[in-house]
Amino acid sequence: MINGHIDSGYIISAVLVAAAVTFVLRVLPFGLKKALAGSEVLDALSHWIPLGAVALLAIYAVSRIDFSSTHTAVPYLAGFVVTALVHLWKKNMVYSMIAGTATCVILINWVF
Repeated sequence: MINGHIDSGYIISAVLVAAAVTFVLRVLPFGLKKALAGSEVLDALSHWIPLGAVALLAIYAVSRIDFSSTHTAVPYLAGFVVTALVHLWKKNMVYSMIAGTATCVILINWVF
């Protein structure tokens, strides 16, 4: 730092390092693809990661519900239950998300 100003060489080097790290992280999966082809671990991850991501989103969504008021809790919980039931019935994530979201929106806007 010179007289309160950041040196331009520092900024340029920081941008170059960030760009290099980003480039390596973007290229790395393509390089590892051949090495991991047919791997049991990769097959297991491809099966469990989508389920884990949806589970984490569901946990996060439910944890943000204000349970002190029925006006806010009931629509969100009803949407959550409808989403789960439609998914168990149709086994289609798109249908279940649309049904749960529609339930929540309808209850919030026209019932509560």
